[in-house]
Amino acid sequence: MSSKVLSLVAAAALLASVGAANAAENATANVVPKAKGPVTLTDNQLDRVTAGDAASQTAFLLATSTAELNNLLAISNFTIGFLSGTLNPFVFTP
Repeated sequence: MSSKVLSLVAAAALLASVGAANAAENATANVVPKAKGPVTLTDNQLDRVTAGDAASQTAFLLATSTAELNNLLAISNFTIGFLSGTLNPFVFTP
């Protein structure tokens, strides 16, 4: 019974938040002018927008990949040690 009440309350909260967002959008419709078409940029503007993006993405992906690889290797080493009996996960040695 409590799960039905909880789902009903969650649905009501979702509907209320959607209604509030819609009301806020309609209230500012006359205040904020909407675009009349897609934004067009010149080649020079596009070069400035996308410049330097590849280097930062490469560094981020390399750091993320390295961290994930280290995590997977640590899990693999722990599993091998546990299965071979040389590692006891229940004993903490600082």
